[in-house]
Amino acid sequence: MSRHGKYGQPALKNSVDVQLQTAFSDGNWPSVVRLADKRFKSLKDPYYEAVKIAAESQLDGAAEKCSVLVAIDALVKSKAVPDYDVLELYEWAALDFLEDIDYADTIGPLRARWVKANPKSALAVQCLQSCLEYWDLVSAQQISATLDKANANTTDRRYMYWSVLLTFLLSVSPQCSENSRKIYSLLALKQLERAADITENSAKVEPTDRGLLTEEEFYLYFRVLRTLGSKEDYLNRLQSPKLGALSQLKADRKVLFWESLDVLESWGEWSIIFDLCKHALLLGLEGETSEFYVCDLRIWRKFATAASKVADEETALGEVQSILNRFIAIKGKANEMYKKNISLALLEITFRLPAPLLNPSPDHDGLTPRVIQIGLFLENYYDRLAAFDDVKDYVAQLSFEEAKAFTENVLTKMHEENPDKTKRVILKALEYKIRYLLTTCPQTLSHHPSVVDGEEQTKPYRCRFCANLTALPCEHCLKNVIVEAAETHKQIAGDSLIKAFIPKLDRDPRLDLALVIGNALLKLAGLKPQALDTAPSPLRDVDSGLFLRAVVTLDTQLRETPSDNGLRLLLVKLYLLLGCSSYAQQIWIPMDVKRTIQDALSPLFFDRIGSLSPGLFQGTRPLLEPLRSYYSNSLRDNCPLRIWDAFSSGSYSSILDLSEYDSRLRRSSTLMMTLVEERRATRAFGGKLEGAIEESPFTEDIGDNTELVNKTDYGSFTNLESSQAPPIQEYVRLGPDLSNVRSHLSFLTEQYLDLLAYKPPKDYKPAKVNEAAIRDRNYISETLARLSNSLTNFVHEPDTPSFLTSPEMTYYTVISLLSATLLTAISTSRADPSPKTVSAIGSTIRTAFASLRTSFYTPSADSSAPEIYASLTNLHTFSYIRDTALAMKHSAGFVISLHERELARDRTGKSSLHKEVIAEMKALDAVATKALGELKKHVLKMKEVLGEGGWLDRMLDWVFGSEDADADAEGEGEDEIMKAVSEVVGGRDGAEEWVAKVLESWREGVKGWGMVKME
Repeated sequence: MSRHGKYGQPALKNSVDVQLQTAFSDGNWPSVVRLADKRFKSLKDPYYEAVKIAAESQLDGAAEKCSVLVAIDALVKSKAVPDYDVLELYEWAALDFLEDIDYADTIGPLRARWVKANPKSALAVQCLQSCLEYWDLVSAQQISATLDKANANTTDRRYMYWSVLLTFLLSVSPQCSENSRKIYSLLALKQLERAADITENSAKVEPTDRGLLTEEEFYLYFRVLRTLGSKEDYLNRLQSPKLGALSQLKADRKVLFWESLDVLESWGEWSIIFDLCKHALLLGLEGETSEFYVCDLRIWRKFATAASKVADEETALGEVQSILNRFIAIKGKANEMYKKNISLALLEITFRLPAPLLNPSPDHDGLTPRVIQIGLFLENYYDRLAAFDDVKDYVAQLSFEEAKAFTENVLTKMHEENPDKTKRVILKALEYKIRYLLTTCPQTLSHHPSVVDGEEQTKPYRCRFCANLTALPCEHCLKNVIVEAAETHKQIAGDSLIKAFIPKLDRDPRLDLALVIGNALLKLAGLKPQALDTAPSPLRDVDSGLFLRAVVTLDTQLRETPSDNGLRLLLVKLYLLLGCSSYAQQIWIPMDVKRTIQDALSPLFFDRIGSLSPGLFQGTRPLLEPLRSYYSNSLRDNCPLRIWDAFSSGSYSSILDLSEYDSRLRRSSTLMMTLVEERRATRAFGGKLEGAIEESPFTEDIGDNTELVNKTDYGSFTNLESSQAPPIQEYVRLGPDLSNVRSHLSFLTEQYLDLLAYKPPKDYKPAKVNEAAIRDRNYISETLARLSNSLTNFVHEPDTPSFLTSPEMTYYTVISLLSATLLTAISTSRADPSPKTVSAIGSTIRTAFASLRTSFYTPSADSSAPEIYASLTNLHTFSYIRDTALAMKHSAGFVISLHERELARDRTGKSSLHKEVIAEMKALDAVATKALGELKKHVLKMKEVLGEGGWLDRMLDWVFGSEDADADAEGEGEDEIMKAVSEVVGGRDGAEEWVAKVLESWREGVKGWGMVKME
């Protein structure tokens, strides 16, 4: 049977004659209708009537197509048990209507009715499958309960747990009424409690018993208990000798143990975590499991954390040390992974121990046990891929004295004593990463008085490493790291033996050096974390020369290590900031983001892409096609993807996870971003939208109270910052992440623009023009009232500005004000006084728009290259000036057009709008029209300036300084940073290709803006 096109059309019964069978399989529907009608009249078999109705549904006539709906309705009302084959025919025949009718009110109840009458039939499971594929949980729960009852004494345990699981899913689903929710919740919980009691009170659970037996059944029980039961019950069962997490570990089952630790941590139950971890580790030591069965770094960290949080911290940490020492004693038996875990556990415990227990010598000079343990760990693992990530959090916790001893004594000694020059290079790369990390740690700085000898000081800190006055981070230390890292990079480039050995290493040290240099240059350039930067353009106050040096350094490294996604993602974000969106796309595409992670990774490139480079949407393949395809495939059905596979295999954990994932995916901010970006791009180029955004199947269940979730994943970024500083993604984002507030504002704005753009079909000719006009006006008023209320609520939430860029905040504020203005203008009768609020709101709109315009540089006739650079790196603001102006213009046009239609319809003028309102709309239109004209000229100016000669040399001068200046500087020493970057990237000659790509991308972006409509 065909369900959403998954299967072919159903086969007819074997008893049907060959002539009818052939006509049906060939799709000769008129013949099928005629033959089936003839058979029905002669044989009086209702099945042939169903065949006739199914065939009629394939004809073109509306009456014939809808006949199956009438037949289904009659079956539902009859209360009789339907024939299974008739149900199959009707479900197939009604496929085109199942989007419009509720399966749970039609086919679903009929299938549940059939199963109740035939619980032992093998076809009953197919009925359950059908209901699940339409996500009719009410009917599916009834069917599963029937199957469970009919198979209660068999060895097939699936039916009982299908029934429990579906009862639970129904209880937490919107499909369940509030009155029934408590009943179903209690039913699911009690069934599982009964099963748990059987297991706890039985010496051995047999397959025919209705107790808990498999790992999936235990997992389901504890998941339901956590959701529906009490915390006390969960904790008691978790520590049960026969049901609990430890008993599951003994049975070689880890899932419940790991999940329970996370649950307990969220509840702050550290004493229970401590006991579970202790006994779990002792299981291996005492021979009840393999020795290193749970010897993961995760358990050691939770064990140590719990020990530091219990009442008797000293005793608990002593127990942790004792158990760890026993594992250290047998460490030689372990494989490399467990050896490393034990070493990291020792490091973790060392940092958890209170200072008095560490017993450092009085004259340790910073060489404390903590420093020594980091050094001992690195001696064994400094050349591993994860070495820096393994120790960075520990290094960031060191005091200044410890950090100084670590860098100047431990790392230096490791470097000097290593005879292998390749390994020395690896150690140097690690040292520079650690030194960069320490510049992000506040303990390396001391506060400096803001006023000294009556003079105000511009530097608020003094660096404790170099003693220089500085801001955060220390510029002098960053410069030293850049210069020294570049020198090591030069050493590698000049040594063929080291270069030949690099492919054998876990990680190319040149990559680490380039990342350190690039990140340090970004800091020196003045790039601020997004939370601290409220400027409309992230690069407004950033040193362009230093920023470009960072980009060219990282871009040069990408050619050497093209497979490193962390570097690739960083460059994507930097090029988006630089206004080189087409080049960013070239770097993004080789990542080949797979379908399953589209939702989490796609915002890293696609978020706000339409405001930067709408021209990208003009490619041969739709820009957002991968995302659109992913959502269309994943959300094509009402049920979670592959849900029946999980059911049939008895994977209850997968069913719960799939259900939760599907729920989040349908409420994804990335999904809303995809819809909105596509529509904005289509509108920008004058294309035709495929209906209103509310008509999209992806938005049918989204309301103001729907929490839209952001799952953007930054885990692929290489983050050299300490946990006490913002991560690197905070520095390179164009604005705040996707959020519930921004997603709702963009969704509501699209609805508002859809209302303004709506035009009735050309053949629409209402019989009663006046009544139609009144209905239309009422609909407009109701829609505007809803949108205005929702927009106002979201815009005025206290945290809204933190979720938006400055231009976005202005844009959505103006949209909110426009919707309120239109509502007042249209709903105020001509007989009432002219609304004064329209003028006041109009003035506010013009003021906000003027502020937005002043935040963007508009070039003069003799614009210089730096001024054009400022515009190219602030296209986001440019885009929102255009969008705001068009919203004002279209809103004014909508009101004026409505006024003119009312005048044409009613010559008395009673239904037209107030002249003051029309005057205000014309004033808004004039302001918007003038701004759009200026934007059009601005695009032409950018195109003209970028088309001039000399840009290659100009860009190289920005990065490396002018060649004349370099010549004059000979003998006096040229700028160290400039020289360092030059050596890494191959000087001016090595950077020429990069400059050409940047210029080409700028020109492509401006060309795309030239195609955008400004009216």
